[in-house]
Amino acid sequence: MKKILLILILAVFAQDMFSQGTVFEEKRTIYKTEQAFGLVLHTRGWGLTYRYGQYTSGFVRRTYEVELVGMKHPKHEKVYSSTYDNSNGYIYGQLNSILILRASVGNHKTFISKQSVRGIAISSIVNVGLSLVYAKPVYLEINKVNPIDSELTTEIERYDPELHFSGNINGKASFFRGFFNGKFYPGVFLKTGLNFESSRQASRINALEVGGVVDVYFQKIPMMANDNNKNYFVNLYVSLTFGSKKTE
Repeated sequence: MKKILLILILAVFAQDMFSQGTVFEEKRTIYKTEQAFGLVLHTRGWGLTYRYGQYTSGFVRRTYEVELVGMKHPKHEKVYSSTYDNSNGYIYGQLNSILILRASVGNHKTFISKQSVRGIAISSIVNVGLSLVYAKPVYLEINKVNPIDSELTTEIERYDPELHFSGNINGKASFFRGFFNGKFYPGVFLKTGLNFESSRQASRINALEVGGVVDVYFQKIPMMANDNNKNYFVNLYVSLTFGSKKTE
């Protein structure tokens, strides 16, 4: 589904860009600031992004970005219990659900202007900043047998690989169960990529961005049980952002 969604986004965006006429043949306007919101899809999840930019010249911006994304393990695979037909799916062996908050400062340099390629501005981006993981514990619905009447019941417990296995797991509990029982892991990250901007209005932002991100942390992130967890993530990403530019 993610691949299909990416293809649709690229197709719609490409159609919009190449259907431009002479809208960008007007006199260049000097902008001072910009801001944009968007959706991020990466090789191990998705998230949201916000960017604020200050123009240091007509083609260079200093940007400040905030991103919130989820992160899945490469062995992330949903399974279902055979005990109940209506059981919730769960990720066997998953200790924590991972959320990442990134805050960065970057350089956004336009090397092909909109006037050069039928209304498409192409820019290089480099961002560096802080990356903060929040590891939220996974809670599961566990099948229990009452020792008195042998009746089968279900209780919600934090996943423990020493106690819980496929035979007694009924499914995953609500994502928000134990939401404040997690742990933070600080780190740093680097993001580089290309930004393709197009809009029918010169003061508006309609941009597609592609690139790569490397997050590095000071200790391993406990995503899965019985696995060689890493202290870094490497991902490719695509983001679609919308916003505006201002002259003041």
